[in-house]
Amino acid sequence: MIIDLILDRKDGADYVPKKFYRDALTYGKVGNEITKAMDYEEEQDVKKALEDYIIDNEYSSDIISYINSVNWLGERE
Repeated sequence: MIIDLILDRKDGADYVPKKFYRDALTYGKVGNEITKAMDYEEEQDVKKALEDYIIDNEYSSDIISYINSVNWLGERE
């Protein structure tokens, strides 16, 4: 699940944007908005897509703070 990809990164796993993208693609429609945002390379769009995913799936809103604290398109933190 995409939540696992997010939480793995939060827990310190190595993050490679291309791998995250490929992994998100395997979830089909669920990952489409996230990968589409990554295609357009706008950080805020990626964060919004991830936030929407968290909200739509009723995961803890605490994760949104983490999503907004890191860069998803690169390793520039």
